[in-house]
Amino acid sequence: MDFEQVNEAIAPFPELESPAFIQGMLIGLLCGDNDIQEAVWVKKLIEEAQIKSVKESFLKVLDEVFQETNKGMNGSGFELNLCIPDDSESLVFRAAMLGQLCEGILYGLGLIGALNDAEREIPREVQELVEDLGQIARIDIGDLSDSESLTDVEESDFMELVEFVRVGILTINEELNPTQAPPIMDASPETDTLH
Repeated sequence: MDFEQVNEAIAPFPELESPAFIQGMLIGLLCGDNDIQEAVWVKKLIEEAQIKSVKESFLKVLDEVFQETNKGMNGSGFELNLCIPDDSESLVFRAAMLGQLCEGILYGLGLIGALNDAEREIPREVQELVEDLGQIARIDIGDLSDSESLTDVEESDFMELVEFVRVGILTINEELNPTQAPPIMDASPETDTLH
């Protein structure tokens, strides 16, 4: 999904913060309830931002974000594209958007009450990942150099952080919404023996 395209669609609604935040909110909602319907997410977005009216083009972009994110979270895991700017943008801006994505995830998890469900024990790994996402949401971009000449170390560190967030999302989703199907390796054929 294209960050700029989503950004253009939500530009008339400053309350929506950023494409990264709205995708993060969706991810948080999906982690809390994998069966959440697109209409529920759109309604929550519109309510939270107190938007009075929307254009069809806005809804089309939200549909793309929902479809692509939902597919990415429920596929093999390699399809999950995070709605953050590409590497033509400054590291400072990309880091800020990664922070907003994490903030959105926590917001979505909070909206759906996924972490305060008294009926089930939240796995320790999920608690730790949520704490990590909270740290990333508070990212201090003041320490990052905004120069054109990024060091390879800074770029590499950022890419590792993005990958950590992606894997963390998939882990939280799997822990809170375990798949029902047996692993492919465990599926044994009925009786395919030759005599």
